Amino acid sequence: MKKEWIRVDHQRHSNQLKRLSNSHFNQDQTTIIQRKKRSVYPMTMNCLSIDEFSQIESMSQNYDLHALNNSQLITIYSLNSSTLTDFLNNEEKVYKNLIEFFKSIPQFQQIDIEDQILLIKCNITHLVHIHHVLKDNFIENSQIGFQMTQWVNRQFHENMSKNRLKLSRFHQHPIILKISLAIFIFSINLSRLSSKQFDCQLNNPNQILENQNYFLTLLIKYLNRIYNENDSNKAIQTLVFQYLQYQLLMDQMELFIQNHLTDQHFLPLTKSVLRLT
Repeated sequence: MKKEWIRVDHQRHSNQLKRLSNSHFNQDQTTIIQRKKRSVYPMTMNCLSIDEFSQIESMSQNYDLHALNNSQLITIYSLNSSTLTDFLNNEEKVYKNLIEFFKSIPQFQQIDIEDQILLIKCNITHLVHIHHVLKDNFIENSQIGFQMTQWVNRQFHENMSKNRLKLSRFHQHPIILKISLAIFIFSINLSRLSSKQFDCQLNNPNQILENQNYFLTLLIKYLNRIYNENDSNKAIQTLVFQYLQYQLLMDQMELFIQNHLTDQHFLPLTKSVLRLT
């Protein structure tokens, strides 16, 4: 934790909270007062502590450093001359950037290394689209629709686009999506295990659930700070719904790959997260 966050002086504490409030929670004061009058959440769910402010600040900076900035270094290829295999292999670089971000989260570092690998393998394909929304600043590539229609089919692209559009409501508060990445990486249902791997077990599922609950609580407090109660609930519903919808879309993609593509042309990490190995 930064030294400035542990100053004992009360005024210093207040100034830090004010600075972070202005930076992350640009919200009209009248709206906040109205929200507080309507809120039925316990006070502890409406107040972010200074440590929690620090966690949000650090996580946002680490995401920008490891995932967002590095994404700009990815070689941009012509979608018009690329195949679906090319596109999926290019995603390997995105996966690596996201993994670096997850490894920067202290709670993720603390869990068993085998659990880390299993969580990444099972969850990262459900999260990569959230990263793309952030990376592209909520603007969908104008060419990807045509290409995805050619690669798979129009319905698949339209469903992907609709799912992505739902996240545009967070354009003013992209850090919501950054926190959601931390929440969903700790999902333990392991829904992307292949039939050959059903016997894989997490070594410490309770610790993983505790971490997920921590970031979920952090998100709820953040939402209660910037939204009224109704909008906070809708935000949670949107995040969960799009996450589940994307799981279904990835199942469709997996089936398409198995039926139409050969795995020998995929890079190692791509093969792993697509359950081809």
